[in-house]
Amino acid sequence: MKQIINIQEQYGAELHTRQMMERLAANLQPADELYNLTHSDMHVDLINIEPFVKKMLSAVIKGRFLPRQHNAGDMPIIHCTTIGSVQRQLMAN
Repeated sequence: MKQIINIQEQYGAELHTRQMMERLAANLQPADELYNLTHSDMHVDLINIEPFVKKMLSAVIKGRFLPRQHNAGDMPIIHCTTIGSVQRQLMAN
């Protein structure tokens, strides 16, 4: 059964506001959910995607498939064993 969900009808003009997108991001992690939906057993087509949504989806895809690179450069790595030692290190700089 094909079902079309029109987010624009549900949220209207509010969908284009930054506050709305921040609320969605904070509560639903929409890019992750959108990625999961498009890669599930259901056939989902994404049409008329806003550039912001494309950028969020691209970040999710890169985060899932590209190896993470942790480059500390010339910064020393400090090992802390307690919260107190973490606090002391943060306060030292």
